[in-house]
Amino acid sequence: MARGIAGTDSSQPVTAHMVQSAINFFGETPKYWGRYFKSPAGGPAEYRHKIEDPILSAAGIKVLPIAQQTKNVGENEQSGIAHARLNVTDFLLTFPRQHLVSLGGQFLMFLDVEGDPSVSVGFYTGWAQTLIEFSKSESNGDVTLLPGIYAPQLNTTTWHALAQAAANGVPCHGAWVARYPHGCHLQDFAPQFAIPKVALPCDVLVWQYAENCVNGDLDLNQTNPNIADIQTRFLDKLVLPPAA
Repeated sequence: MARGIAGTDSSQPVTAHMVQSAINFFGETPKYWGRYFKSPAGGPAEYRHKIEDPILSAAGIKVLPIAQQTKNVGENEQSGIAHARLNVTDFLLTFPRQHLVSLGGQFLMFLDVEGDPSVSVGFYTGWAQTLIEFSKSESNGDVTLLPGIYAPQLNTTTWHALAQAAANGVPCHGAWVARYPHGCHLQDFAPQFAIPKVALPCDVLVWQYAENCVNGDLDLNQTNPNIADIQTRFLDKLVLPPAA
């Protein structure tokens, strides 16, 4: 079985030491690094652009944006709208608009769903629609955030909610699926662990196959090698930070 493009994510700010540790583990530089965006007020796990931008930029590693309101995702549509507005504002304050335009202007953001609670149809509806509309309106049409979702493979409640929202016309631009079968080892892509049993309205772009690895700092991810256009659909829609 093939192996996808390597990436990682962390709840801690990225340091040069963490980047080197990731390179040593993967045997290559990871192409993307998942980091959290919540609100302009900040939070303990949020992306710290003044610290992390130059480190990731120098290594050529792109930021994979994660929308973090994990304990609220079971709430209603109005909550989804409110949180999407905060996510968009945080993202647009983090990266200069002209830099985002130079990168193409369209970027994925994955809603973080850990399973307790599962996402509701209402929350995803409000969040996904507002993510697109508010990012466009706040950037005068220069930047569009595209909604995706991160969740455990076995969280069928979330995947059913996503399918129902999509049936109602709500977009999904990709799934990032978590399941950890074999510990902190490099692994080939395993559809039996990476693909949910529920028929999804969007493709699984990324599989998170291990957590708390490499001194406990990093989760391990790979892209789906069965997606032929993964470059345009995933990697080109992440953010290479500015150098300074």
